[in-house]
Amino acid sequence: MATEPKRRMSDREKALYEKAKNVAASTNLAERQRLAEDHLTPPEILFFLAEDDNSEIREAVAANTATPRHADQFLAQDESDDVRSIVARKVAAIAPNLSSERRDSIRKLTVEVLETLAQDQVDRVRAVLADAIKDLPDAPPELVSRVIAVLARDTVLSVSGPILEHSPLLADELLVEIIRNEPVAGALSAISRRQTVSERVSDAVISAKDDAAIADLLGNRSAQIREETLDELIEGAPDRPVLHRPLVTRPKLLGRHALSLAKFVGYALVAELSKRADLGAETSAHLAAEIEKRLAENPALAEGDGIVTGRERARQMYDNGTLTEEVVRDAVSEGKRPFVLASFELITGLSEDAVHSLASSINPKAVIALVWKAGYSMEFAVQLQIRLANIPPEKALKPTEDGGFPLSDDQLSWQIELVSEEAEETEEDT
Repeated sequence: MATEPKRRMSDREKALYEKAKNVAASTNLAERQRLAEDHLTPPEILFFLAEDDNSEIREAVAANTATPRHADQFLAQDESDDVRSIVARKVAAIAPNLSSERRDSIRKLTVEVLETLAQDQVDRVRAVLADAIKDLPDAPPELVSRVIAVLARDTVLSVSGPILEHSPLLADELLVEIIRNEPVAGALSAISRRQTVSERVSDAVISAKDDAAIADLLGNRSAQIREETLDELIEGAPDRPVLHRPLVTRPKLLGRHALSLAKFVGYALVAELSKRADLGAETSAHLAAEIEKRLAENPALAEGDGIVTGRERARQMYDNGTLTEEVVRDAVSEGKRPFVLASFELITGLSEDAVHSLASSINPKAVIALVWKAGYSMEFAVQLQIRLANIPPEKALKPTEDGGFPLSDDQLSWQIELVSEEAEETEEDT
């Protein structure tokens, strides 16, 4: 069968095409920029501009949705990180429609572009792609295996974290494989926070013995955890205080679990258990008896871990040199806020108002600045943001690749100075 002849350009179209060619080859940067941004620019001209010496021109071509996929493939290997990042965002935005793409050549090229970017040598470029593709609801199998799975296995948390936490396209088999291969720090917590976590994946997370990840898993209402697994966790939890509060607040806790927990968790957590309405009358009676027993042994508990008690205990530990980061971290996990705040006052030398302002701030930078001032780790700063300042996990600042703070010392110091000055002004006004 004879093929349909290619439509000839009109004289006007030819004139416009020649003009575009001349502009593309000209030295006028502004005109080349407009040409690179125009969706009506012929594909051949856009491909030509993809090789422009000026990176701003190449960025414009990379952002142009009319740019042919072959040019995107070329730009995915551009020397500029910014150009490659722009290509990543644009092509990732096209990916949701890839399953319905009938043109095999376009579908193949699109996957190849994304695959190239998923293997980029610069972390930022891969992170841009991961963030752009993390919520993709559907994709061809080759895109999952060659792009999404590659990003999920990445050794940089800013790349793998968003995929592991959000992508619905990761099969349980892949998640279990990643868990067993000891992924980068923070990856297990990302998996534990997924919208749905199966019993199989939960078992794998718990077997990895990463208490921070297990705490996140317990706090995830959609995570499925077998009763037997929960029994084993509780049995091994007495010496792992970071798990105490997550276990106590675990949804659908059985009566036997609550009674087991009441044998070793702190008084405040036993009291919290006793307030649950889902444990049944018999269990509630046993918890009430446990509370009475502890009050009989230590009447001071009736006042709770109040400001005075917390301050006194913090001062005693500070004076005898036992007020370590681990102690303060455990107190955060147990919800002992007065003790935590008093500890930071002693360690940092900051005023009570300044510590309260920093620790209660909805600004993650202020919270991690307090931890930095205390000389504690960024890992602890993540916990403090989520558990004390109630900052959503997705908005909490994360450690750098080497586990350090994501802000410079000057930036962190500025956060401290800003809050300290405000606290001093408030004190003067009162």
